[in-house]
Amino acid sequence: MQQSEETIITRATPLASWRFAGRLRTYQADVLERVPVVAGEPLHIVAPPGSGKTLLGLLLAARRGTRALVLAPTATIRSQWARAADELEGGAGGVSEDPHEPGDLTALTYQMLSVVEGGNPLTDLAVAEWSRELEAGGRTATAAGEWIESLRMANPAAFREGVTRRSRTRRRQFAQQDAELLARVLHPNARALVDRLVEHGVETVILDECHHLLDHWALVVAYLASRIRDAGGTPLLIGLTATLPSVEDTRSHDNYAALLGDVDYEVPTPAVVKEGNLAPYRDHIWFVEPVEEELVFLREHERRLADLVRDLLAGDDGVAYLAALLQPASDGGDEQRLARAFAADFALAESAARMLLDLAPDHPLRALLPADVRTPPDTGQSVRLLARYALDRVLPDPARADQWQRIKGTVADFGYTLTDRGVRRGRDPIDTLLASSAAKDAAVGDILRLELGQPTGHLVRAAVIADFAVHGNKRGTAGRRAGALRVFDALVGDVTLAALRPVLVTARHLRIAARDAGVLVPALSAALDADLTPTPVDGSPDVLDLGTAGRGSAAVVAALSALLTRGEVRVVVGTRGLLGEGWDCPAVNTLIDLTAVATSSSTQQLRGRTLRLDPAWPQKVAHNWVVTAVIPARVALASAPDLRRMKRKHDRIWGLLREDSTQVVRGLPIALTGEQSGRLRALEGKDRRQTVDGLNESTATALPPRAVSYRSWRIGEPYADREGASAVVSRTGTRAFRTGWTLQFILVGILCVLCAVLVQFRRPLGALWQVHPGAGLAGTALALGLAGWLAWPLCRQVGLAARQAFTTTAAYRRVVRAVAEALHDAGHVPAFGDGDIRVAAMGSGDLVARFELEVLGGSAVERRAVATALAELFGPVRSPRFLLRIDRGEPASVHRQPLLQLVLWLARLLTRRDRLLPVPALLGRRRADAEAFARTWQRTVGPCALLEIDAAEDFVQLTRARRDAAGAAEAPSVREHWS
Repeated sequence: MQQSEETIITRATPLASWRFAGRLRTYQADVLERVPVVAGEPLHIVAPPGSGKTLLGLLLAARRGTRALVLAPTATIRSQWARAADELEGGAGGVSEDPHEPGDLTALTYQMLSVVEGGNPLTDLAVAEWSRELEAGGRTATAAGEWIESLRMANPAAFREGVTRRSRTRRRQFAQQDAELLARVLHPNARALVDRLVEHGVETVILDECHHLLDHWALVVAYLASRIRDAGGTPLLIGLTATLPSVEDTRSHDNYAALLGDVDYEVPTPAVVKEGNLAPYRDHIWFVEPVEEELVFLREHERRLADLVRDLLAGDDGVAYLAALLQPASDGGDEQRLARAFAADFALAESAARMLLDLAPDHPLRALLPADVRTPPDTGQSVRLLARYALDRVLPDPARADQWQRIKGTVADFGYTLTDRGVRRGRDPIDTLLASSAAKDAAVGDILRLELGQPTGHLVRAAVIADFAVHGNKRGTAGRRAGALRVFDALVGDVTLAALRPVLVTARHLRIAARDAGVLVPALSAALDADLTPTPVDGSPDVLDLGTAGRGSAAVVAALSALLTRGEVRVVVGTRGLLGEGWDCPAVNTLIDLTAVATSSSTQQLRGRTLRLDPAWPQKVAHNWVVTAVIPARVALASAPDLRRMKRKHDRIWGLLREDSTQVVRGLPIALTGEQSGRLRALEGKDRRQTVDGLNESTATALPPRAVSYRSWRIGEPYADREGASAVVSRTGTRAFRTGWTLQFILVGILCVLCAVLVQFRRPLGALWQVHPGAGLAGTALALGLAGWLAWPLCRQVGLAARQAFTTTAAYRRVVRAVAEALHDAGHVPAFGDGDIRVAAMGSGDLVARFELEVLGGSAVERRAVATALAELFGPVRSPRFLLRIDRGEPASVHRQPLLQLVLWLARLLTRRDRLLPVPALLGRRRADAEAFARTWQRTVGPCALLEIDAAEDFVQLTRARRDAAGAAEAPSVREHWS
């Protein structure tokens, strides 16, 4: 009997004996050490391509021990899992790829578990639940179905609303769906396969490339997990992916997050590079301004908008309307009402303030407004103000119907829809024009020439990737539409790049330059094992089209990859759908990204094309370029959608800090120096001294050779695999008490008081020294003690001022400690030790001091929470619930001490006055948390008082805080580090 029980135990944990005989990479060992395997709690691991996710998944499953199922997106990847499992020690051959004969580990494709084709599973699931609700109310199943179908036909809007409401609820609870309800939308074959796996004892499910786990595949996995629970098991889902799905796709992201939850561990790409398993890389940006035909379109938009603003808002009625937005009808003076306007709708008040000062610069409200709103409104602010004016003033007046139609037409040209219900953001034609600008086609040639001029130019193998073969945009284009075809034509027309032999590949096209036919037609024919017939392309006499009917896109891409590897082709132009995820050509080392997608998953996948190791170039370094269009300063239209897209593309990308290649950071600083970022902000702010040519020249001049970048990555050297988040804070020196002054005033004050005391008692002390030296010494000591006691108010006053002046690393360290402790006490982050806090001066001068406030330890989310709170504390004041007033401290009474009064007066004159800082959002949600933060600050940093923005007089303080904060040299930024 005991032997039988042991047999059962052995069968229940067949993977527990699996072992890896090789040497784990540092980050793999780190994952296995840090991530606990707990039955019933999903594991979610993010790691770049080539980082060894397969081995990680197998070892995590082995730690659980139960029979496991691997779901992979393709048959090729499925077989890779099976081979890797067979290589583990202790596997004893228990690996299967047969859905009818499961093994200890069974590897299948997602497609083997599929819903019925045609229907949206979420819709089907919602309808099924709706039907069950009706059955519970007394209808039969048939009657319930008929009622729902009749509603769908008679009132589609009501039907959609009912389905949407139920789908939303189910998305939030996806992983816990009732198995019976889930089964109602699955194919019978899928249900049978799930039953077979459950009966076999599968409890661990490994989800490879789990970013594909959307809609129907998520539904199937949820059903499988439910069936395991119903059978008495405890499912363990292990999600592995290189890229997370975009949060912008709310429906898909909800499905995904409900199954796998938050990320448990993210393997940073730099770790894989340091281990030597991915190529080192650099990110670069090339700027363009729209071509003349596109500028005509933009100037016309600018003119129409300016005319409408002048006609409607520049007159007395318009100015009065803007002032009314900033002075709502309420009790209190102008300053109090202004603060209420900002508190009620910050974005609207900010737009109105900018427009008011632009149209009426001498308006009486100017004195009350902070300096940061004394710049003209951008395009979006202007359009939204016009729409608001139209709703409030124009629509109610029947006599102004023509104006209403004019405003509707103009805002529509900027991507807004105006109705009597309000204004809604739509597709922005300016954004579309900038994203598909013809200037980007020429930029491809500029970048390639720059790369060819490097010492490694002969090794360049480039992929130029666009969104589509032909873009749908028709506005602002004088010639052909944007897309891969237009880019390729521009490349073929550039004779300086003829040696690269470019090739275009899309789902429907394979094109070459006519001049390259003698080399490429035979090469491609041989690679495809087909006789290719070149055909001239209409309108492009220098381009030939090669018919590849029947060969398929996969075969064509594989053939091109072979030619790239051999160097017969050195540039391929294609689309994101074909050359994005799934295309692996190790020879590619240069990416030129022309796409308009900026989600984390799409950006990471594109960069993954260049990061594979190249056996032919052991010291390969990848260069990833993003081409960005900027409206020039000479065009007044203030719109920068492509710049915002550029920033989003870099949000989740790790790389070498442009200004210091010894640091690995995430975000835009990997591509732009601080000086370049400042010039870009000035260009965006219409500073005509700045141009895209100047920015590009600085990029070209400072472009590091690939060999230098390779050395900078220090491949093979030990690393900590530790992430940190920091807030970079800049303050103006004229508004901060400088440390040197602090010490000088303390010393001068003590010296002055000492001299005053000694002068006052010089005669009695002199007599004591003459009578008895011992008595003289005692008297002198007593006089010095008295001088110290009198100087204490000065020392305390100046010391308190210096403590909260925030010009030293010690001062900022106290602030970081206070914020971290308060967030911990509020339950947002774990306790951070002294070793988890690092403050460093990043540079200083006569006017500016910059400090980096870094937090280590905890998870990425927790570190970023602390860094974000620090950036909010020292950042622009918007509409916080609480303000923290930090004080200099009050001096003790110094009556009848004129000299000491003079020194204290000078000290208070040169130290800054009391300051108002916004309490970070996480600490301002609850009064108790804000009060605890103030107590922590009082104990750790210095004197303070908590102000809640509630009463009328508090709004005055908010206005003052907003004005003071506007004087900062640069808004704080959050930066993530890896080491």
